[in-house]
Amino acid sequence: MFDLKKKKGFVCDLDGTLFMGPNPIPSAVKFVIDSTNSGRFRFFYLTNNTSKCPSEYMKKIAGASIPVVPEQILTPLITLESYIREKGYRSVYLIATEKVKAHLAERLADAGVTLDYDPERNELIALTYDKELTYDKLARATELWNMRNEPPGPMCPIRTKNRTPVDFVATHPDNCCPSECGPIPDVGGMLKLLETTNGMKPSHVFGKPSPTLLSPVLAEFAPEEIAVVGDRLYTDKAIADNAHVDFVCVLSGETTREDLARYPGSPPSIVVETFDKVESSGK
Repeated sequence: MFDLKKKKGFVCDLDGTLFMGPNPIPSAVKFVIDSTNSGRFRFFYLTNNTSKCPSEYMKKIAGASIPVVPEQILTPLITLESYIREKGYRSVYLIATEKVKAHLAERLADAGVTLDYDPERNELIALTYDKELTYDKLARATELWNMRNEPPGPMCPIRTKNRTPVDFVATHPDNCCPSECGPIPDVGGMLKLLETTNGMKPSHVFGKPSPTLLSPVLAEFAPEEIAVVGDRLYTDKAIADNAHVDFVCVLSGETTREDLARYPGSPPSIVVETFDKVESSGK
């Protein structure tokens, strides 16, 4: 049973939960503003969308008059940066928007990491939600994989001198991104295209539903004191389940009541039309 009285914090998805494309969902945003100003709840903002860097999300959230500080933003770009550092990679072929590329280049400058296509030196292919995606970017990813990871053959006669296999990761698995005009393509579709082309599969997919994104929140609160709020069962509910916390399913984005009726897993802790309705629906 979902008990609002026990909650001290909410981890909020953005697209489909607080915003629809660039536009705030008024009642949900008002609930967050009022609860923040009163000190009733702490809020964290979790997004799989890696087409923007954290500072852009700060601007978007603040633009809706929601008080926000950098520590409240949770994005797979943080996990990707940590992965590159942990692996000690120095040459990464990053498929990303120019702003995201500049952000990660600045973050990783101290480690001497380059983010350009370099078939002989690249150690990692990293796929983000690139809204500036071109055919050439995808072709380079498959060519790099073919030259480094596949055995020589009629379909791939060209090989690099470097025979070390290249790693491949993606920031998140979402098939589509909610927008004011309905679903639009996201990383999940790009992954399917690459796999269909030459069998490329990532060694890691960051972001929701991986519970590592919630580590900063769980370091501050007990699991029963927080809840994830989102509109997607296969990412938002999944990360809540993986972290053993409550899930508030909002119907303001992707998921419908018909989807819930067909869902084979356990039901959400609570289902509301918009986030603000948790006030009247919680115990």
